[in-house]
Formats: sequence, structure tokens, C-alpha cells
Amino acid sequence: MPITKEQWSEIETNLAGMLGHARFKLGDHEISVQRVKKSESTTMLAVYIDHEIKGEWYTKSDSRPSCLEQVWRKRTFSVFKAADIKRIEKAFGKRDAKKHYPNLYEKREFFDCSFTTAKSLVRQFKRIEGLELIDTNSCQF
Repeated sequence: MPITKEQWSEIETNLAGMLGHARFKLGDHEISVQRVKKSESTTMLAVYIDHEIKGEWYTKSDSRPSCLEQVWRKRTFSVFKAADIKRIEKAFGKRDAKKHYPNLYEKREFFDCSFTTAKSLVRQFKRIEGLELIDTNSCQF
């Protein structure tokens, strides 16, 4: 059963709160979202797949659950910092910099289990086909 517009609004409001949590079902996996502390004064929304987040999921794509790329946030970063690129271009010139550093403008991507806002999480989750809401009132960890 697809999630209605009113339910998405309720989910977003709940996750924006201090003790926000929600549980979903996607295929054979249970997706749990819970607001957790990032630091002393900062919180984030953590997305658990079948009640866990494993470190190997960040580096080994073959050990990841099939739904990870749908429910985790895609992040990118540049191989070289902007200041380093400017310094290299100044030293070599743009054309020679590309010869000596072929990956100078390359970007890498990875998936992160944390979302900073409920709005961004809901925006991504709305696009997932087959996502079912279990509940927003209890979280079992």
C-alpha cells in the first residue's frame, strides 16, 4: 500500500522532532530511521537496514544489502581540494596539469547512512518504489 501525502507529512513532522523515528518495509528488508546524537549539540537521522549499520557497507559494495543505494544518501567529494587544484594549475598551466594529474578534477562518490534534515530524507524516500510504512510510533533497537 503506497504511503499517502498526509502520512509523508506526519513522517516528516515526527522525524523533525527530538525523538523522531519511523520504520518502513522495502522488499525483504526493514528500514528504521531514528534521530541520534552526532555530537554534544548536533543530531542527525540515521538509517538502519534490518536494525544495523555495518562499516563494511561503506567500502565493500558486494556485502551491501540490495536496498542500500536507495535508502542511504549519496555523497560526493573531489579527489583534490580546490586550493590544491589552483596551486597545481598555477605551477603547470591547465593543459599540463591535466597531463601530470589525470584525476585532478575527478570526483568520488559514497553512500552515507545519515541525513541532516527530515525534509531531505522524506524527499529521497518518496521516490522509492515499493516502500511501505510500518509505523512511526515505536522503534525497536
